[in-house]
Amino acid sequence: MEFFKNIKWFFEEMHEANKEFVSGVRQDMKKFRTDMKDIVKEHNPTVGKAVEGADRLAQTIGNLIKSNPIPESTTVPDTKLIFRDIKEYKELKRDSELELADHLIAKRKGYTHHGLYIGNNQVIHYSEGEVRIDSLEDFKKDCEIRVIDSVATYSKEEIISRAFSRLGEKRYNLVFNNCEHFVNWCRSGGKMTDSI
Repeated sequence: MEFFKNIKWFFEEMHEANKEFVSGVRQDMKKFRTDMKDIVKEHNPTVGKAVEGADRLAQTIGNLIKSNPIPESTTVPDTKLIFRDIKEYKELKRDSELELADHLIAKRKGYTHHGLYIGNNQVIHYSEGEVRIDSLEDFKKDCEIRVIDSVATYSKEEIISRAFSRLGEKRYNLVFNNCEHFVNWCRSGGKMTDSI
């Protein structure tokens, strides 16, 4: 029994020593950071202001995180469920169920093709290396289409306007500027893709 008491005492002492060490390192790093900011400001005031602004932003974010802590969880969430919820597919029974600015996919042999529904049974998408408008039937090409609930940070009108701003563009790139990138850019400004 004495052996276990000694082990417990050892770990408690190590824990306290570790806390003191971390506290000392934090204070040293804080002083170092302040000294470095002063040196940078002295030699290059413009860069010094930028560094100070970035430091304030980091402190604000840190304070925000501290004031709104993430609740501790005893279980690890299933990432498959999280990602499934992010890209939820909506089954279409009729084309008339489509809404303006819907993110469409057509499942084709070996890949999925993405487009943006702009109303009147028309889709704007990257096709044959160019952003163009085609009928819904031409977009489908006898394939099943679905709606993806992708992130949309703009209103439907803004999404359509953004799509039309790139009409006629001929900068298709499978890796950096593909049909999915185009639709995501229209809806949220991002270029995230799950396809590549």
